[in-house]
Amino acid sequence: MSSLLPLKPAAASVRDRSLSPLLVELDDADADEVLSALSSATARRLLAAVYDNPCPASELADELDTTLQTVSYHVERLVDAELIEPVTTWVSAQGREMAVYGPTRSAVVLFAGAERTESKLSSGLRTLVTGVGVTLVGSVAVQALWTARRPQVRYAAPAPAAPEPSVAEFVSSFLAGPGGLVLLVGVVLAVLVSLGTVWTQRRV
Repeated sequence: MSSLLPLKPAAASVRDRSLSPLLVELDDADADEVLSALSSATARRLLAAVYDNPCPASELADELDTTLQTVSYHVERLVDAELIEPVTTWVSAQGREMAVYGPTRSAVVLFAGAERTESKLSSGLRTLVTGVGVTLVGSVAVQALWTARRPQVRYAAPAPAAPEPSVAEFVSSFLAGPGGLVLLVGVVLAVLVSLGTVWTQRRV
C-alpha cells in the first residue's frame, strides 16, 4: 500500500466545476464577512493562489512563505465566508489525509453604487424574447380562429379532398391574414417595451 502514496488526484478547474461569480454590493449583509475575511494581504494572496492551483494548507504555506498556523487561520476564515472549500483530498506519504482547497466561485466582485447584478442588456433582451414569444402564440391563435370562422364553399357534389398546404403556403397565408398583423404589432410593442426597460434601468 505504501507504494501507492502519496495520492494526489487532480482538482477540477474553475471552468470544469461550472462555478458562477460572486457579486457583493458593499452595503449587502454578506459584505462584512467577505471584507473581514479578505482584510489581510495574506488572505488575499491565499485566495488568489487557490484560483491558480488548488492545494492543501501545507503547500499554501510553502507557496506564500509563511507558517502553516497562519495559513490554517486564514483558510478557516475564507471557508466560513464561503470563498473557498475543500475540492478533493490528498494522502501524504505518511498516510495522512489532507483537504485540498479551491474557490467556491468563478470570481469575487465587490462593487458599490446602483448597478444591479443583472446587466441592463440581458434584462431588455429577456423582455424582448418574452414579448415576441407571447405575440407569436397569440397571432397563431388569432389566425386559427379566423380560418375556422371563414365561410366554407359549398359543393353540390362531395367536395374534393384538399391537399395538405406546404410550409411556404402556410406562412404566406399566415402573413396575409390577421395573424401576421397581430405578430407585426406585437413585435413592435415588444421592441418598444424592451427599449423602455433598458432606458429606465439606465436612469436608476
